[in-house]
Amino acid sequence: MHGKFLIRKSGAYETQPQPMSAEECDESPAGSVPPIVLVHGFADTAATWDPLVPLLDRATEVHRWDLPGHGSRIDADKEQLSRDAAVAELAHRVAALGAPVHLVGHSLGGYLAMTLAIRHPDLVRSLCMVSSGPGFRDAEARAKWNRYMDRIAERAGMATSAAGLGHQPDSYVMDHLREISCPLLQVLGAEDTRYAAGAAYLRRVFPDSRLVTIPGAGHHPQVTHPALVAAALLDREPCL
Repeated sequence: MHGKFLIRKSGAYETQPQPMSAEECDESPAGSVPPIVLVHGFADTAATWDPLVPLLDRATEVHRWDLPGHGSRIDADKEQLSRDAAVAELAHRVAALGAPVHLVGHSLGGYLAMTLAIRHPDLVRSLCMVSSGPGFRDAEARAKWNRYMDRIAERAGMATSAAGLGHQPDSYVMDHLREISCPLLQVLGAEDTRYAAGAAYLRRVFPDSRLVTIPGAGHHPQVTHPALVAAALLDREPCL
């Protein structure tokens, strides 16, 4: 069956995707898969998905945009940014598409995507976390993370207010994690040690989920290994 995307609900496993041939890929008509929404990470832009989009839009519509305070919006959003405001905007944009989507988030984008899946399960058909995690329950760990976001924002020349988008104000995602009911896929670069523990934790919480490890990839596998990420997202049918 072509057009399959993140719909495997049982049989947890860890695997490494293999690209298919162009002939096999051409068998799937565009539009046979529900829309895909791509959410980028902190101090990044929607352009991070550039290598991946051509491999996905053969199968379906692909939607992406800059998060508040990022990229084309770096000068437009001067107010204090936050997780909750970003998730509310994401919910509005996804709802406007008119159907549940396959939601793919990288790094911070994955954390925001998980929040959306908890608060608006009707909007999310499946969830993919790319080099991401559910945050921290421990208050000291969150405070340390928030300071790390502040340093990244400063190094990236971002407005001080923008750092709030990357902050974890509470343990909401961790506390409500088990409310996520849609199929879950994780894609992790084998060299991305910062997110390995979070990925392992999600595997324990969601034993029927999938974890795809990309050999040789770091924190941005969608940039360095787009063919393998696309193969994982499309579950090899269709692929590349």
